[in-house]
Amino acid sequence: SGKIKKSNKVYKQKAIFLDRDGVINVESDPIDTVKKFKLLPRVSEALKKINKSIYLNVIITNQPIVAKGFITEKELTTIHNYMEHIIGYDGAYFNRIYYCPHHPKKGFKGEVKKYKISCNCRKPGTKLLKTAEKEMNIDLKHSFFIGDRTVDIKTGNNANMQTILVRQGFKGLDKKYECKPDFIFDDL
Repeated sequence: SGKIKKSNKVYKQKAIFLDRDGVINVESDPIDTVKKFKLLPRVSEALKKINKSIYLNVIITNQPIVAKGFITEKELTTIHNYMEHIIGYDGAYFNRIYYCPHHPKKGFKGEVKKYKISCNCRKPGTKLLKTAEKEMNIDLKHSFFIGDRTVDIKTGNNANMQTILVRQGFKGLDKKYECKPDFIFDDL
């Protein structure tokens, strides 16, 4: 089929960028242990379809619970490893996971001061997308961003990508940003 040859990093890759909470797993705040992580129905099935396609699948997620001191980066890695284990057991995988541990607002008991900053890696900033673009030779203009919140759609808009809103999690009803997705579907 030529898929192997086209996967060479010499060629620009297409990607489907996925938000985590509300797209991959049940939206629950905060997810600070693997026991609280619940995969949404049919996610592994959808990821397997992406894996068989010409698209990479990459998670881009804000995880302010690190900055708020609710969880350490090591504990977050454990949750991500668990997530990868679950979908791996079902025969699917992620090409990469990028997360932003920052949160600009202060005042949380136990917060981690080094992460209490405004940054461009926190969505709707595009630093994580740009990092993925560089590291994986991704063509953002021919890629998609899928999310359940307006911040996800705004992030895709900021990177000139096509966007997809899923009607699960927040369903785009958070009204934080004024933006319109290119497509709307019930789930991943």
